[in-house]
Amino acid sequence: MLHPTHEQSFMKKVKSTKHGKRPSRQVLQSLYAQMTMEYAVYHFNKERLQYMIDEALDNRDAVLFKDLTNHYNALIGEYKHGKTISEQGYELELDFKTK
Repeated sequence: MLHPTHEQSFMKKVKSTKHGKRPSRQVLQSLYAQMTMEYAVYHFNKERLQYMIDEALDNRDAVLFKDLTNHYNALIGEYKHGKTISEQGYELELDFKTK
């Protein structure tokens, strides 16, 4: 799954509602996969919208620019406070810092 040092860092971020019990490898892998997917989808959509906004600007399409900007702001707003993913009583807080 992960290099031992990365796994230790990842484990520190996993919170349990079942205090004191270490999650199984299956739970860790599921959380890791969900985390990877969330980050990938967020960054893909963010970059795609940024590209499309730039294209709308280049084409001087004010209507499309406004529509895309609204979608972009909604995406940023949806993720600005992070996201929590969970699996079998274990939670992982994801942070989506925007610059």
